[in-house]
Amino acid sequence: MTVWIVVKLLVVIAALVMFLRRPSLVWGIGLLSVTTAVLLDTFLGVFGREELLAELGFFFYIISGVLFAGATLWAWGVLWPVVGTAVSAAAAPSFAAKPSPPEKKQHANRSAAFDRQMLYDEIRHRFGREDVLDLIFDLGLNENDVMPLDQNINQLIINIMDRAEENGQTGGLALAVERILTPPPPENLPRLEKIDIDSPATILRHYLLAHYNLDQLQQIAAELDIDWEQLAAGSKQTKVRSLLLYLHRRNRIEDLIDYLHQPEDGVV
Repeated sequence: MTVWIVVKLLVVIAALVMFLRRPSLVWGIGLLSVTTAVLLDTFLGVFGREELLAELGFFFYIISGVLFAGATLWAWGVLWPVVGTAVSAAAAPSFAAKPSPPEKKQHANRSAAFDRQMLYDEIRHRFGREDVLDLIFDLGLNENDVMPLDQNINQLIINIMDRAEENGQTGGLALAVERILTPPPPENLPRLEKIDIDSPATILRHYLLAHYNLDQLQQIAAELDIDWEQLAAGSKQTKVRSLLLYLHRRNRIEDLIDYLHQPEDGVV
């Protein structure tokens, strides 16, 4: 009996540790389900299982059903990133049929599922929607290529990960996620004179976010003959991304670089 109690206690501690490491609704449901099940089992063992079951009657089945539903939701939330990824990959024949060297395939079988789930959890539970859109921008993806019709954020994340792998950007995806979670401080960004038309778009995005406020960004738009109101409405994060996308689609990034290099650029 003592060993069984220790095992149940270890299960509860393991669920608590996972919740503290990944505080989310999924792991909260798992912790609550496990703790309630352990407490109920212990309660029945201490006070007499048969007598209490007779007292609880149909209510016991309600409690059991709730616990089963909670465990099912937890299992689905944990397994969905891997299952959803496999389904998404199966739905893309051209990507699935793409040959790969034996050593690359062996490495993928060993670590891809873990890496994908880790990245999925980071994005799903720590990113806001604007952060996800920034991730699409930093990877140079077209929003229309990855955005699901129903705007489902889970499927959007999976689509981004699939497209990044298809483009050979797995390492770039992990780096982009890290930089969005912990943006580089202004002093670690390239100096203005080092930024040119060949600089990565993500460098420009981080530079504008770090050195310009909304009023100064609006002034830049005016100087470049861009209607500020035509850019996507929202925070500075949204405006910077929208401004860069506007210029990129019209091959005018060089105009922005030239303006920034002017002495009166208004750097804070």
